[in-house]
Amino acid sequence: MRASCTASIALAIVISITGCAPDLRGDMARAGVFSPRSLEAGNDALVTLGQALFFDPELSGNRNTACASCHLPSLHAGDGRHLSIGQTGARLPRQVVEPFNRSFATSFFWDARLELVDGEIVGPVAFPDGIETLLEAQALLPLLDRAEMRGDPGDVADDGRANELAALDDARPDDIWAAVLARLLAIEGYRELFVTAYPRVALDALSIVHVARAIAAFESRLWELSDTPFDRFLGSVSQEPETEALDETQRKGAELFFGDAGCARCHSGPLLTDGLTHAIGVPQIGPGRDGAGHDEGRFAITGDPTDRFAFRTPSLRNVGVTAPYMHDGAFARLDDAVRHHLDPRASLLAYDPTLLPDDLRDQVHSELNDEIAAQIDPEVVPYRPLSDEEIWQIVWFLEALTSDTERGVGPEAGVPTSVPSGLPVTSSLEPEPFTRF
Repeated sequence: MRASCTASIALAIVISITGCAPDLRGDMARAGVFSPRSLEAGNDALVTLGQALFFDPELSGNRNTACASCHLPSLHAGDGRHLSIGQTGARLPRQVVEPFNRSFATSFFWDARLELVDGEIVGPVAFPDGIETLLEAQALLPLLDRAEMRGDPGDVADDGRANELAALDDARPDDIWAAVLARLLAIEGYRELFVTAYPRVALDALSIVHVARAIAAFESRLWELSDTPFDRFLGSVSQEPETEALDETQRKGAELFFGDAGCARCHSGPLLTDGLTHAIGVPQIGPGRDGAGHDEGRFAITGDPTDRFAFRTPSLRNVGVTAPYMHDGAFARLDDAVRHHLDPRASLLAYDPTLLPDDLRDQVHSELNDEIAAQIDPEVVPYRPLSDEEIWQIVWFLEALTSDTERGVGPEAGVPTSVPSGLPVTSSLEPEPFTRF
């Protein structure tokens, strides 16, 4: 039986009024799909503070990594790599997750270790009082991660300054966050930005919550986007739906996506993700979470054997410009990512490492294939076989999920000319070469 979700009331109203493409829009409504209208990100002063914080390496232990080191606006909130690069210059175990429209997210990270449970934020640490959204909570976690931003005990920055953040106890996140804030408030430019962004909060009353809120405001201002052909087709309570926003091929692809292809069983809701984790037989690539190539996904969070090799269903917002795909960047081409779902086991066993960058070709851990294959969710495959033409119809539909803003983003989009610390600002990255089609 096909899975269904509660329809958005707003979308249901639009469908009942217009009667346009009722079957397709009805399928979308049953999958809980609606257009995520842009939310108010905050005032300009708060966004300006968030922009500085997002691009400033001062927040990292060795003052060498910023949020923008992995989430660069010109690369569509990602880094264009199969696996990201950490603060040491070594590969991280997973790929960047682009934060598009994440005000509507119900979970974060590939293992969904940060999630909403009965309206409460649940994560790997206790968050400070005042953290109100998942987006704010997410901003705080990379500051704790040694490989991503914090560094290791004994580290010294390139300019000779000791890394006091790395010396702090892993089990005391509040101490680490307080030390990050102390760094910022020692800089006159940041004191000025905080006073402007939070005019009613005394400097000695500021906390890491105010840092997280500003970063989330900047991300929302930049990446809460709904200017896509798909959203124009959907319409909303404030915008009439445009049936012609999707061409004939895209509409056929959408009919397959929400119908016989079965994609909407997992890719549902406004972000086209159920926010849950599923084992879909993705090849194991890279150093893994243990440094030896093992990454068991959600299992590391829950300890439930049924969660082995299960990873969070990715949002498909802007999927056409955010290659490579899967938690470890296994597939550089969108059509290959779609084809993997047709027969995950066969795709896993036939995976070709030569498609990867040189340094990853010997890090495909095929010795785990049998274990990975044994965990594959049988709901991954389509309801019926799909032809090559139908696969490309789905791919062309997925291209319609890309924002006009993102298609036209320039190399300096969102990048400040400088940051208060005076440290270098990341304005460009060299993405790994791969062929999208």
